[in-house]
Amino acid sequence: MPLAIAAMLAVAAACTRSEPARLEVRALTTVAEADAIAARFQLKNVGGQLLTLDGIVPACGCMPASPLTDALAPGATQALDVRCTVPRDAGAVVRELHLRSSDPSSPETALPVTLQGRSTGPEPAALFFGYVAVDASETRDVVLPPGTAVPPPARTDLTVEPLPARPDGAHGIRVRFTPRAPGVVRTSVSLGPNAGALPITAIAYDRILAFPSELRVPRPTGAPGLPSITLVGRGPAPLAIANVDYPSGLSGELRPIVPGQQYRLVLRGRPAITADAAIRIRGARGEELLAIPVGAAARPAT
Repeated sequence: MPLAIAAMLAVAAACTRSEPARLEVRALTTVAEADAIAARFQLKNVGGQLLTLDGIVPACGCMPASPLTDALAPGATQALDVRCTVPRDAGAVVRELHLRSSDPSSPETALPVTLQGRSTGPEPAALFFGYVAVDASETRDVVLPPGTAVPPPARTDLTVEPLPARPDGAHGIRVRFTPRAPGVVRTSVSLGPNAGALPITAIAYDRILAFPSELRVPRPTGAPGLPSITLVGRGPAPLAIANVDYPSGLSGELRPIVPGQQYRLVLRGRPAITADAAIRIRGARGEELLAIPVGAAARPAT
């Protein structure tokens, strides 16, 4: 090969490597279910450097349904599944989740899902409170179908308050979540005999924040590896982790990012999925600081 051509190729390769990471999102499939939409996106790093994926901000009624890898090498792709509950309002509604990444031109990339609303049932059809500190409170408002009577919730960390009627005659409730202990909460509020139940998901935290808050193990065939878990201390006292207990089949390595404040738990293996499977973070006296539930990943949409 002539030296001039070789030099030009070397310069082109160097320029490609110097390009920053860039995220490209492509919608793949959308499947309608009974009261939800299952959507799949393809994430691709079309830049020249490693693309870090920092997490997904859910939208109203929309949540990721598959794990998110930590990073994508240049040219690498990943399929991401999303599940959205169908809203009450009639007509088309667009919900946007946001994917946070190291793409310098778009640190938050929108993942839009178009939903065809329905005329019955609560709006939203499910509540996600996100991360809520123990003894703090978060509220969500729900519009109800006419004639719905809501009995008091059975849980002490949930209360329901009636809202004034809206100008269009619709009425609703304000659901208040006040956690008393850390952990992932999945429950529901009864809407009476004619309207079913309102699903609720929340993550209560105390001394430690875990991202993600639970480990979803991918299926063996064609699945990516286990995600790492970031642990962040809350409060002025340093975060002291003395030991980590793993369920059978799982091991890991605790790596400090900011000693006393932030750690990354790198996982290996394939844990046995049982009803009480959890990663248990323990303090200096052996006390349990946090339990991270371990379960099977949701089946991807097809």
